Amino acid sequence: MIGHSIDNAQLGLSQLGKTNLDDVMRFLSGKGFAKEAQAEIIQRLGGVGTGAGGIGSKVARFAGGKGARNILRAVPGLSAALVGLDVADVVAGQDSLANRGMDAAAMGIGGVIGSVGGPLGTAAGAGLGKMVSDGTQFILGGGKSAEQRKIEEAVKLLQQRGLV
Repeated sequence: MIGHSIDNAQLGLSQLGKTNLDDVMRFLSGKGFAKEAQAEIIQRLGGVGTGAGGIGSKVARFAGGKGARNILRAVPGLSAALVGLDVADVVAGQDSLANRGMDAAAMGIGGVIGSVGGPLGTAAGAGLGKMVSDGTQFILGGGKSAEQRKIEEAVKLLQQRGLV
């Protein structure tokens, strides 16, 4: 498993800078990913038609079908879209500069760690990094969003002045 990931990482690094729009569109179309993922899922389930026709065989038959392939084709595009939304949140969000810096750093670390899984791994790693960063900020912030904290401060100020 590790050797396979290292080979993928080396292949990815060798192609770095050589990617063009056609490569990106091919990746986002999900055809290659769906075919590889489908084969991997079927292999891990023991293959279609093996065994005594138990649940594994039925799941493998579904996993090998056209419907499952179409669902898997959506994964790369959805992954890229979700990371795009995370990036938009970091760039255009209303959070503090420190909060956005933490989000960006966590996305970068997650993306680097996930890069052993290719472009999809990088996207998943960046998304998970952002999720961990947001969760940490939520927990350390007392479980309140920045807007909730601002409202509470405003209410306290109004109460101190006797207006509420």
